[in-house]
Amino acid sequence: MRRRNNRDDRTMLARRSALLMLGLVASLALAPVAPAAAPSESISRFIETLGDEAIRQLSPDGITPDERERRFRELLRANFDLPRISRFVLGRYGRQATEAELREFQALYEDLMVLTYARLFATYAGETFAVRRAVGEPNERYRVVMTEVNLPNAGDKVRLDWQVLTEGNRHAVVDVRVEGVSMAIAQRDEYAAILERNGGKIAALLAELRTQVAKLKRQRAGS
Repeated sequence: MRRRNNRDDRTMLARRSALLMLGLVASLALAPVAPAAAPSESISRFIETLGDEAIRQLSPDGITPDERERRFRELLRANFDLPRISRFVLGRYGRQATEAELREFQALYEDLMVLTYARLFATYAGETFAVRRAVGEPNERYRVVMTEVNLPNAGDKVRLDWQVLTEGNRHAVVDVRVEGVSMAIAQRDEYAAILERNGGKIAALLAELRTQVAKLKRQRAGS
């Protein structure tokens, strides 16, 4: 049996975090928001509102997979800082990418998020989600909203923290951590491993992501 290393553990936990983040965001509409000071309440309300929109637009029966993906993509673009996230997960390799490669990477990264997670909203199963508190000073650009997810079928609770960037009057999610494990860092490690196997060539990573996107589209067509 192959021995798992730390990177294997981080990647597995990151995949779990992605599923929780994008599959359970629908339950945010059920979240009782804890009392907070005005600046913290604003950032907590941002997370709650994201959930309100997600459950309203993505969980109803009767919408087609294509329509659910379209709506999910709009929510993703409006509430997540995808350019910043995609640059971060590329890490140091992003500095050697051309503008065209960066644009394609961001487009493929977005496609993977949409194709992988939009369908989870069709299986919303009544998970409950509580916003516990927001951490950070009002003048800080990056703050964290600490939440807890109750998984009734598993009889378990999972700590889920949202890192939010505030610029002017706009909030945007830039990372999600499950039990302290960063989704963005784990994705960066995963992509770095692909790049290291291919001499750091961005073209090789793009080819791998194109293959993943094509596979997900085939699976969707066959389901």
